[in-house]
Amino acid sequence: MKGHCVVIGAGIIGSSCAWHLRRKGLQVTLVDRVLPGQSCSYGNASCIATSGVVPPSYPGLLKKIPGWLLDPLGPVTIRARDLPALAPWLWRFWRVCNMQKVEEIAGAQALLMHRALGDFDDILEAVGSSNLKRSPGAIHVFDTEKEYLASQWQIDLASRLGFESYRLNPNDLESMVPALKLDNCVALLVPGWHHLLDPARVTANIAQDCFRNGGQWVQDHVTGVRVGEPEISLLTESGKQIKADQVVVAAGAWSNSLAEQVDYKVPLIAERGYHSQVSNPGFELKHPVMSLSRHFVMTPLEDGLRLAGTAEFAAVDAKPNYSRAKVLLKQAAHYLDGLNTGGVTEWMGQRPATPDSLPVISASPAHRNVFYAFGHGHYGITQGPTTGRIIADMLTGDCVHKRGVYVLAATGHPPDLIQIE
Repeated sequence: MKGHCVVIGAGIIGSSCAWHLRRKGLQVTLVDRVLPGQSCSYGNASCIATSGVVPPSYPGLLKKIPGWLLDPLGPVTIRARDLPALAPWLWRFWRVCNMQKVEEIAGAQALLMHRALGDFDDILEAVGSSNLKRSPGAIHVFDTEKEYLASQWQIDLASRLGFESYRLNPNDLESMVPALKLDNCVALLVPGWHHLLDPARVTANIAQDCFRNGGQWVQDHVTGVRVGEPEISLLTESGKQIKADQVVVAAGAWSNSLAEQVDYKVPLIAERGYHSQVSNPGFELKHPVMSLSRHFVMTPLEDGLRLAGTAEFAAVDAKPNYSRAKVLLKQAAHYLDGLNTGGVTEWMGQRPATPDSLPVISASPAHRNVFYAFGHGHYGITQGPTTGRIIADMLTGDCVHKRGVYVLAATGHPPDLIQIE
């Protein structure tokens, strides 16, 4: 399939889709209300978290949620006024909180994750940004032995799927993270994790390389989709009408409103994440450190230390609650000795979350010229280049099938997993 393709959304997913499509010779226009890399791809934890295959919908989670909601420092919060609108999504989430579903979802994620690092390295090299990736692995920390043992099944499941981690002895941990001040913690080295020094710049560089090679940029907000065959009309907030032969919906948490106009209502919500970024933490951290007890990540970036995490369930247009970002600063002080808390900036972004944590990477079930690439939740950065490659292969009819990938089909959600030989 050739012609003019419009990609809606200029985060890491949409920018990667546009880049791969242009490489295959399509005329490509990338459209977003903000510049590439300036929305959710700007403020994430900046980790290529390839071992993140086990979904949060694990058995026993529901018992923890009331305590988290009552704890002002807890990792999860739900805005009460938004609860009625969230109820259908939460019901679907509850339905996959069983071990059979967890193992199915983890297996599907593993197929994407095993490709993620290679696809990321390829695109970084092509756009001249390999210097923005670091590869020392990550440290995962449990505050207590009891918490580690309770999570052993998740570690074992990831290991069975090919994602190893290794317990560190106290001397090795002190050598790798001298600033860590927990004496009785359990720490794992996860060698498969990598991190970016500036995720926004990486995303912008991917988009800019697409533009240098003939791709087009339109800064506007797409509000309407009118599908015909062979032509699609996109309506924008400024009153423009953009014509396309194909369209890729990669608009993150805003994707559902566009997909619904075409053919497909996805149970997609905004799981809001926050970060606090310390410009001068007072020490050097070489590895990302993830607290699996307090559910946040501390990542060393080019311009400081980023503390990212929390899950706030609220309407996509709700005002930010920056007390959630301040919580992260308090949590980091629990771990890092001598953390300088001056010069802090705060941010909030909207993660597009599906109930089963699986992204929608698919053709439209009703229109052969519409494609979907959204719902990656916490793993947008990790799976961005892989999603772009899959979408480009699907759209052009090239053989994604030969790579043994599972394509997540938009025929219903939780999606059917279609194995392609």
